[in-house]
Amino acid sequence: MRIGHVLYKVPDLDAAVEQYRADGFDIDYGRAKKPYNALVYFADGSYLEVLGRTGMPAAAKRLFRLFGKHAFIDRLDTWDNADEGLIGLALDIEPHRLDDAVQVLTDTGHGFMRGRSRRTDPQGRTLRFTGVMPDEMQIPFFGSCDTDLSRPSFVHPNGVSGIATVSFGTTAALLPLVEQLCDDERVDVFVGDGVTDLEFTHAAR
Repeated sequence: MRIGHVLYKVPDLDAAVEQYRADGFDIDYGRAKKPYNALVYFADGSYLEVLGRTGMPAAAKRLFRLFGKHAFIDRLDTWDNADEGLIGLALDIEPHRLDDAVQVLTDTGHGFMRGRSRRTDPQGRTLRFTGVMPDEMQIPFFGSCDTDLSRPSFVHPNGVSGIATVSFGTTAALLPLVEQLCDDERVDVFVGDGVTDLEFTHAAR
């Protein structure tokens, strides 16, 4: 699996969007009405998700807990309550390989939640996504999108063309599993705690 997107939490989404634009990034809200995130897309379809909140209402969270999805809601609560900074890594996988990746979690005894979601972006595209959220937060979540998000040869006004490296920390026990799931050489997996660093590539001038 390769880098799908990296999550960066902000306290004020509108202010963050203004700042990213001032810094030369082409950034768009995730949806036109009541957005809770904004997205910085790169040429290969990966992106930076600037997250103000998860968008899950409190009532829906209580319902998920009622049905035993405590780990899933714990993850969302962690993101909602996080300070500004890098908070998550999502891996992207081809739809025909998704079941094999899920089987890796099953075979190693790790619980997860699998589900489908969709959203309509400001351009009017309906994006459908199948996601897998491991119960263990020190395993990246992953999934597949049915829409090609790549922007061939696209370079942001500031010269950024893509993601160069992401550093993802996990436990020593989970290190082999995370390395098995992620075969993207841009991801530096080490013994640590979550996403600690993100570097961009810049187009030659």
